[in-house]
Amino acid sequence: MGAVKLLTNYYVASEVLAVLKRREFNLTEEELEGMMKYMHLCVAVVDDPSGEEVLSNLGLLRDKKDIPMALGALSTQSDYLVTGDKELLKAPRISSITTSGLLQLIYNDQPDGVPCDQPS
Repeated sequence: MGAVKLLTNYYVASEVLAVLKRREFNLTEEELEGMMKYMHLCVAVVDDPSGEEVLSNLGLLRDKKDIPMALGALSTQSDYLVTGDKELLKAPRISSITTSGLLQLIYNDQPDGVPCDQPS
């Protein structure tokens, strides 16, 4: 598998922020700001697909709000779109995987199952 490079687009980053603002997370503005800064250190953020590109791909998914996510994965030629969304996991043109599935792939790629931060 090799190195893992995390990519997202601005649309997805704004979705993450909206979810983290939910009451159940009970995060302060300072905590939210810190988390978003950390995300930008660890994750490369690429441009969103154009409105024209989204419109020309309306048939890609039933849930239209997920089209920018799918197009982001396709345009960056990502190996996987990491998601929990059932429709995206089944989309024919998109190679997608759950977070736990990706973590399992990464773990299995380690020599003798040794975690990345430990010498083999």
